[in-house]
Amino acid sequence: MKLYFLILILLFASIISSAQTAVSDSVFSKVTTNQAREQRYKFLVDTTIKQYLADPLNDENEGEWNEALWSMELLQYKDEFTKQKLAVAWSQAAQRSDEFQKNLLETTYSLYKKEFKTQALQLMQQTNSVSIFIRCAEYVLRADSINDKAIIAASIKKKFPTDNSTGLQILRSRITAIQSVSLPPLQDIFNTDFLKGQTVIYSLQRSNRDYAGLVIIRKPDGSFLKDSTGNYFHTAQLAKAITAYPFYITNGNTPQGILCFSGFDVSRLLYIGPTKNLQLQLPYETTPDAFFADSSLIDSSWNKELYASLLPASWKNYNGIYESFYAGAVGRSAVIMHGTTIDPFFYKDQTYYPQTPSLGCLCSYEAWDSSGHRISSNQQKIVDALNSIGSSNGYVVIIDIDNKKHDVEINEVKSLLDGLNKQ
Repeated sequence: MKLYFLILILLFASIISSAQTAVSDSVFSKVTTNQAREQRYKFLVDTTIKQYLADPLNDENEGEWNEALWSMELLQYKDEFTKQKLAVAWSQAAQRSDEFQKNLLETTYSLYKKEFKTQALQLMQQTNSVSIFIRCAEYVLRADSINDKAIIAASIKKKFPTDNSTGLQILRSRITAIQSVSLPPLQDIFNTDFLKGQTVIYSLQRSNRDYAGLVIIRKPDGSFLKDSTGNYFHTAQLAKAITAYPFYITNGNTPQGILCFSGFDVSRLLYIGPTKNLQLQLPYETTPDAFFADSSLIDSSWNKELYASLLPASWKNYNGIYESFYAGAVGRSAVIMHGTTIDPFFYKDQTYYPQTPSLGCLCSYEAWDSSGHRISSNQQKIVDALNSIGSSNGYVVIIDIDNKKHDVEINEVKSLLDGLNKQ
C-alpha cells in the first residue's frame, strides 16, 4: 500500500473512524457522510493537487508531488494545470527516485492514453530498472503497439539480455502475441468436476474492464446458488483497477484465473470500509498445500503444471486462465473481494459509474446515505449468500468472457446454468 495513501488516512482521522455500528440493519461509516466526502474532495483538490503541485519539484517535496499524483489518479482529475505539471515531472523523471517514476507512470497511464508516449519511450531507454522499463513499455505499447513492438523487443535484448524474470517474460509474450485464443467452453469450467466439492465464486468480466462483471456462486454439490425467488444468485462486481494497468503490474487490473478463498475479514482501510471482505490468495502468495487444501503438497513448490492440474482439459492451453498464476509469480498480493466507501461522484463521467474501481481487487458497489448509513451493498449480498450455504472457504475464478461493451448480465449464462443444474 502506498505511503501517501496511508498518510491521507491519518490526515482525515478527525472526520473518519474505523468503528462501525448497526443502525436499522445498516452498517455505519463516518467516511461516507456528505460532510466527510465534501471535506475529503476539497482537501484532495485544493491541497494535495493544487497546492502541492504549485511548489517546484525537488528532492525536498518529491513526497508531496507523490501525494498529488495519487490524488489525481484517485479522482481521475485532470485539467491544463495538472497536465502542465505532469510535463514538468516528466522533464525531471530520469533524475527522480524509482518510487516517483513508478507513481508518475501509474498516474500518466491512468489519465492519458498516449499524450506522454515520447517521454515514456525516453525513460524506457534510460532506465536500468526492470519494473520501470515494463511500465514504460506498457504505456508505449498502448499508445502505438504496432510500430513500437520492435523497439521494445530490441531494448529488452540490449538492456536485459540474460534477465528471465517473470515480468519480462510476460512482456515478451505480450509483444510477440499474434492473436488471442478463443474462450474455451464455459460449461467445462462451470461443471461440477472442476474443483469438485468446493464452493466456487465466479466473477465473469469483460476484457474491457470499464464495464461491470457479474458474480455467481456454485455450491459444493455442483449446483448454482439461487435466491429466495428461485432466480440464480447474481450481483455486479468491478474488476477494474483505477490505474488500468495490465494484470501483471502491481495495482493493475484484477488478474483472470483461480484464487483461493480463505474466510472473511473487516478492513480498516479508508476506501474499502467496514463491510466484510473475502480474503483471497494468489498462487505463490500462499503455499501449494494451503492453496489446494492438500497436506500431501506440503513440500511442493509452485510451477505451471501444478496450477494447470486444477483446470479442465479444454482450458489448459488458454493463456487467460493463467493470469493469477503469473501475477502471483511476479509478486502481486492482497487481491481481495471487498466493498467500497469511495464516493461514486469521482467517476460520474466514466462508463462504469456508479461502480468504483480499486487498486486491483474485486470491488462490489455499495450505496451510503448522507448520514453515513449503508443502504445497499453488493458485497454484503455475496457474504450473505456464502453464509446461507455455510461456506467460508473455496475458490474464486475470474474469467473475461468477451469484449462486449456493456455490463455482464445473468441472461448471458442463464441457459447454461439451467442445463448444468439439471445434471
